[in-house]
Amino acid sequence: MAPKQHNKELSGNKGEWSEIYVFLRLLDTGKLNVADNELNAIPNEFYRILEIIRKETLSSNNYIRGIDTVSIYVCNNETGEEENFTYPLNVFAEKADHLLQLIKETKGRSFQLPAIASFLKELRVTSIKDVGHNRDITIKIEDFHTGMPQTLGFSIKSFLGSDSTLFNAGSGTNFIYEVVLPEGISINCGEFNKHTYPISGRLTARLKSLINDYNATIEFRGVQSRCLAQNLEAIDGHMPFILSQLLLTSAIYGNTSLKKCTELLTKNNPLGFNTQTHGNIYEYKVKRFLQDCAQGMTPETPWLGIYDATGGQIIVKENGDVVCYHIYELNRFRDFLFNSTKFERPSTSEDEKNPGHPRPNASKHFYYGWLYEENGHYFMKINLQVRSK
Repeated sequence: MAPKQHNKELSGNKGEWSEIYVFLRLLDTGKLNVADNELNAIPNEFYRILEIIRKETLSSNNYIRGIDTVSIYVCNNETGEEENFTYPLNVFAEKADHLLQLIKETKGRSFQLPAIASFLKELRVTSIKDVGHNRDITIKIEDFHTGMPQTLGFSIKSFLGSDSTLFNAGSGTNFIYEVVLPEGISINCGEFNKHTYPISGRLTARLKSLINDYNATIEFRGVQSRCLAQNLEAIDGHMPFILSQLLLTSAIYGNTSLKKCTELLTKNNPLGFNTQTHGNIYEYKVKRFLQDCAQGMTPETPWLGIYDATGGQIIVKENGDVVCYHIYELNRFRDFLFNSTKFERPSTSEDEKNPGHPRPNASKHFYYGWLYEENGHYFMKINLQVRSK
């Protein structure tokens, strides 16, 4: 007897539907190509797909790839009842091609795809995401390095649609800076925020005005979320300060590239490292941060570097090609992240009718980018969000 199925129609955004696309495409092609540090598939380097393992709400499903068919084994988690059946490989190619087209063409933040959902129901897939893990997909591969089978979890990032977010913004991802003025100098925050509000790129304009017009220094004081601060410290004790300086560099100079900002940080060397012997030390630390973001670190969940995506990262390219960075290719993976990420500035949630204050009907409560005063001291916040470019 088949497991009881949910009647609720599957719905997801482009990134979530991309996870289903990877599931179908890997069963279609039977291989997972290895990427170089520019996201190009390396000729003759790939992992052979032996099986994909999914945890559904009520069942455990195994999809074993044969020469001409995919054998599907379903076990009901409650009753232990099993069901076995097969599908020809060419069906997976057809459905993957159709899904790719739909993901590219469909608009909206979240949407249903009834034609694909119907096929997934036949495969006993009842949810878009694998409900059993934090990883996005679990695959048994044949390791071309050793010839041995391995069962590994991968996270999935998709470039179908808009660029994917590596580290999501939230109110807790604000970095707090004190604006230190020369002795005897003061600012009316309300007038300053009102005067600078209409300026395009007002975060940069405000910082430059504080530095150039008021001779202020901008000093990092902390991360708004204590959990995020501790997560960053777990990655590297200097990480909160390093990110604060990268954000400040990006905001002042208007350069969003993490690579370019890191190059400027290395040149300025605020931590006084011996760059004669460790010239790329800032780059190394930033790459560690990006790797942990890609492999599961989030702002409000305690992070100790335990990767659920033990295999690495799968990338869906704009043309639908699927490539990966296995844990073996860690340096390539870090290089790719470093070269392909940028700071994103989400909405400041500032009230244009009352600059320097939160917008009452703001859908996102980020609340950063304006000057404010507390206990006789001046402060400004900059929000951290990292996106692929």
